[in-house]
Amino acid sequence: MNKKKHWSTLVILSLVLLCIILIINNTRQNEDNSVPIIKADNQVNVNKFNAIVNDDIDDTESIQAAINSLIPTGGTVYFPKGEYLVDAVQSVALRGNTTLFFEEGAILKVKPNDKGSHAVFEIHNVDNVKIKGNLKIIGERGEHIGDTGEWGFGLSIRGSKNVYVENVEIDDMWGDAIYIGSTNRQNYSENIVIVNPILNNNRRQGISVVSAINLTILNPVITNTQGTPPAAGIDLEPNNETEKLKDISIINMKSINNIGQGILIHLKYLANSKDHVNIMINNIGGIEDGVKVNKPQNLKGIIKIGNEYKLNSF
Repeated sequence: MNKKKHWSTLVILSLVLLCIILIINNTRQNEDNSVPIIKADNQVNVNKFNAIVNDDIDDTESIQAAINSLIPTGGTVYFPKGEYLVDAVQSVALRGNTTLFFEEGAILKVKPNDKGSHAVFEIHNVDNVKIKGNLKIIGERGEHIGDTGEWGFGLSIRGSKNVYVENVEIDDMWGDAIYIGSTNRQNYSENIVIVNPILNNNRRQGISVVSAINLTILNPVITNTQGTPPAAGIDLEPNNETEKLKDISIINMKSINNIGQGILIHLKYLANSKDHVNIMINNIGGIEDGVKVNKPQNLKGIIKIGNEYKLNSF
């Protein structure tokens, strides 16, 4: 064998041996989980599902199709900037383990309707949902057909767990910008974080907190809530004695010109509750339209407003 062929054979054998070693090593690493198998992020773009911006065509079904296309373990639905038209009567239902990411300049515009009850996003009976980026929702209160009802919501969060919402701007809803409450399956929502919401000119409430455990609302700016009572920036008001207000924190709120106070804590329907209430409102200097508390005498727990306690400690 000549030297050239000899070296070629050695090179080939060396490469084959190296491949075998790498395969064996990779197999061992995957077997003992010392090196994770990396998968590409499961992200879909709503434009690929025919949600086309700025065309005045209803995008609700396209957005829902994008969400439904995610694998069971979840993923991200990406919204490029532009205006999307949404039918809040039909609603967009979120699945668990789903993130919606909105590019700056992405807007959801609500179609005019005649229904007193509707929601742009339903986050109902699901876990692990995130709304990130810079979402703006423009409601239809100025174009609403009819004058009945007060339950037209931007985000409806009910009976859900581990929900994170950041940097949303919600204006002109027929009811509340954000509603947090219960379902028949679970009579509270749990581990909810809402960061930097800007809520303006909503008809009934900026945020309604009806039943929640471990809720944090950080840096809310809520203005000009008016149209139908209670018309508060944030209204903490359970519907019945089985609902809960535990470990509620409202931090660094700014509120101006909300007709029914900046924060209203109305606990009448917890009169016979066996649960304690725990509400903390931190840094009240920016709440220009005040805080009001209505509570039954026999309710136990703590409401801390700045440095002031409204109930006896337990």
